[in-house]
Amino acid sequence: MTEEATNRLYTLDQAFDFSEEYKGLFVQSMQEMVQFHCEHSPVYNGICQQYGFSSEQIRCYDDLITIPHIFVTAFKQHRLLSLPEEEICMTFTSSGTQGQKSQINLDRISFERQAGMRSLLVRSLGLVSEQLTNYLVFSYAPDIADQRGAAHTFNVYSSFAPAAEKYFALQQGTGGEPTFDLEQAIVTLVRFAETGLALRVVGFLAFSFVTLQEMKKRGIRLQFPAESLLITGGGWKSHKGETVSFEGYAELVHDILGIQPERIRDFYGMVEHGVPYMSCSHRHYHVPIFANVGAVDPGTLQALPTGETGLLKLQTSYIRSAPAISVLSTDLGAIGTNCPCGIPGSYIMLRGRAGVQKHAGCAISASQLIKL
Repeated sequence: MTEEATNRLYTLDQAFDFSEEYKGLFVQSMQEMVQFHCEHSPVYNGICQQYGFSSEQIRCYDDLITIPHIFVTAFKQHRLLSLPEEEICMTFTSSGTQGQKSQINLDRISFERQAGMRSLLVRSLGLVSEQLTNYLVFSYAPDIADQRGAAHTFNVYSSFAPAAEKYFALQQGTGGEPTFDLEQAIVTLVRFAETGLALRVVGFLAFSFVTLQEMKKRGIRLQFPAESLLITGGGWKSHKGETVSFEGYAELVHDILGIQPERIRDFYGMVEHGVPYMSCSHRHYHVPIFANVGAVDPGTLQALPTGETGLLKLQTSYIRSAPAISVLSTDLGAIGTNCPCGIPGSYIMLRGRAGVQKHAGCAISASQLIKL
């Protein structure tokens, strides 16, 4: 079968164009990729047969949420592929340092679609700059990033303005393990402030939070140019596992770095799904044209109305290497529309994680690497 609509979708020049033409293109793309995975993945074909579902049942945009899903934890337990092993060129894993890690395996086409999608998203939100910038990346240095999906993502987000200097806060320790040097992070920020250049802070929130807290404790306050930017990811938890509010974090950032709250952007995503949902100035995580997200009832798995909280079901058509086009997460959220920021389409309002036990993730990694 051809992937004509899918190939067209990933050459669009606007991530939030929800015209009838582009919505129709996304529907066609999902039709193509449901059929593709049914033909190439016995697992996904079996799931669709169980539900009596075929790609012909996707007739309009509202039908998308009915596409059968794979539960996200399956990617921890199985290597699910829709292509031969020899076509897999990249594997990315979740960031947790304990327990089983989720993974996603990409062929060259899927990887290029994902890269183009991420770049278009950042450009569409007006976050690309031609101004020379210093980067402090609270993530793994490239030489120890290994296959961690978050490390790859944060590295990409440190490429949307030309870099004068780039410092990665997680370096290789004497025993080969990742190490966070709080003192060096503070020294680097002070040195960057002396250059007068804009600053971009990218990475896990827990590390930036503890760095700024320590600077406040020492009375260190800096003033970076107004166009400076923070892009965080990995959840709003401190290294101790305590919830960090946006208001508290934004106040700390403004106090210590002089950066306004509207220049703090967070993204929600997961390695199994691969689509980043970036927050706007109103802290809503916007869904781009190459994805669909719904909240479903945990008991019935039926789609819930706008504003009602359920498990988030995330769908995208970029991936052909694994049957991850429709994934049911363990995250609770609700879907909203008509955001005051003016970005069209829907957005995600995160409500927490379902169940009594969290996955080993970024906050756990931070608790192990931050020694205070």
